[in-house]
Amino acid sequence: MFILPDFFKWLFWMAGAQGIILSIVLWRQKSNRQQNKLLSLILLTFSLGLFYFIATYTKAIYSHPLYPGTMSGWIIGTAGATLLLMYLRTCFGLPAHPRMAWLYWLPTAFFVGLAIVYYTNPKRNGEDYALLGWIGLLYFISITILCCLRFSKFSRWSTIAQQSQKTKLYLKWVLSMYASYCVLQLITFSLWYFVPFVVALYVSVSVKLITSVAIYVIAYLNVQHAHQVAPVMMALPVEQAEKYRFSSLDEDMANSIREQLMALVGAEKIYLQRDLKLKEVADRLNTSVHHLSQVLNERMGISFSDFVNKLRIEEAARLLAAGDDSKIESIALDTGFNNKVSFNKAFKKFTGTTPSQYKIQHLADAAIDAHHH
Repeated sequence: MFILPDFFKWLFWMAGAQGIILSIVLWRQKSNRQQNKLLSLILLTFSLGLFYFIATYTKAIYSHPLYPGTMSGWIIGTAGATLLLMYLRTCFGLPAHPRMAWLYWLPTAFFVGLAIVYYTNPKRNGEDYALLGWIGLLYFISITILCCLRFSKFSRWSTIAQQSQKTKLYLKWVLSMYASYCVLQLITFSLWYFVPFVVALYVSVSVKLITSVAIYVIAYLNVQHAHQVAPVMMALPVEQAEKYRFSSLDEDMANSIREQLMALVGAEKIYLQRDLKLKEVADRLNTSVHHLSQVLNERMGISFSDFVNKLRIEEAARLLAAGDDSKIESIALDTGFNNKVSFNKAFKKFTGTTPSQYKIQHLADAAIDAHHH
């Protein structure tokens, strides 16, 4: 049986330990909790994969090179692929679980059941199980391709805000790691049949090196932006693109509506009006509700309610940063919200902090600037 060289063993141990520590840090983050928890679980699968690989080639867990495809390796792998899809969705403001979410966990459940059967069968023949690893690999590849396509599609609808760029940076690194893993793992599975065992094994080692690099890259990005590991991007359209397939809206008309809309909110601040309706705004712009909704969703990457609330929160943040002495509840009402609860919820969504914390932080920053000058 092949024994993993000490250099790789200790490298993977260190990377795996780093991943465990970072996953704990991410899990305990108070902002962007859903995104950070999913990223934490992804890192946990990275680390468990490394530990499993080390155990595989330092102890006689099994003797056939393809057995990881039917055992813990693909339980971890298929779960990690599903978590990637969930993480991608939350970063773009969508619910974590796609439609028929339970179907995405079937491959993981399949390998859990297979592992139970394998380890409880004293007369097991690993060769009978080996080829089933292709099911896990094909699922992993399919989900990775789906996520890359979704990332490209969602990115065209997203904003160019700095927070969004940070989120995209994380997603690009994670997706790149998954894509590289797919390619090398596909090569590894194919090589077992045609080249010496050691050659194919070192391709598998390269897969784990990519995993290690991914852990350290995400750790570095976490250090750089510790308070916003995975910022929420602007919400995606509520309506799906298919709704506008037969729309008469052309590019010139869309640009005109957008320019008129921004001029209207800039000149009159209509977003401060409570219970502002989409139809009211459409009437002011002499356009249809359908066309205005399409411009907001497709061209600006945001729903009407989020568009209005974002502008309200920007106004509230300006008042808070300026040291307005009004109570937070008064600011909430002045900026168009009906109550403090909805105001706090929207403020946290668009700034990542509460109004009170925001005000305290900006007053502290202003005091430091005044002291320096």
